[in-house]
Amino acid sequence: MAVRTPGLSAELLPAVRDGAGLQQALDLGYRQVLLERGSLLALVGQLAGAARRGIAVFVNLDGVEGLAPDSAALAFVATDLGFSGVLSVKPHVLRDASRFRMRTIQRIHALDSTGLETGLKSMASPAPLAIAVAPALTLRQVVGAIRQVTSAPIWGTGFVTTPDHVREVLAAGAEVVSSSRPEVWKEFRPS
Repeated sequence: MAVRTPGLSAELLPAVRDGAGLQQALDLGYRQVLLERGSLLALVGQLAGAARRGIAVFVNLDGVEGLAPDSAALAFVATDLGFSGVLSVKPHVLRDASRFRMRTIQRIHALDSTGLETGLKSMASPAPLAIAVAPALTLRQVVGAIRQVTSAPIWGTGFVTTPDHVREVLAAGAEVVSSSRPEVWKEFRPS
């Protein structure tokens, strides 16, 4: 069994994009979600309510509409909304997020060797809580290079569309795998 990232209760992290997806993930018993895409404005009430009930809400600052990747947005999601953490490819955003005591996840686009090298060279300081590799299915090929730079937990994100993909990414070394597919969430729902 994979070692779990501190503060997360399951190996699967539902990536939600709308209110229906958020509600479905919560109904399945997940205690953490990733707002990967979509409009924060359309979901702000539901997400803030979930955070108040102890759900760990992570937000992809690079992909969600309605949030600029700046200190004002971080203060809003940390203080006003009570979100747990942020995911970004931008090290300066992660540095700012750590000032608000948010958990930081640095995404690395491992589409090719240049993307991987660029991502690893730009590692945030302080070190992020985790490294999110996208697409997740490249993890087997890039985990060695990542481990030469950091021992941070690895999340697999992007293009995880089947339960077999989840198992493959976990076997490659991810501690958390994110998927936007409800059928995958059902397979790995918390016990």
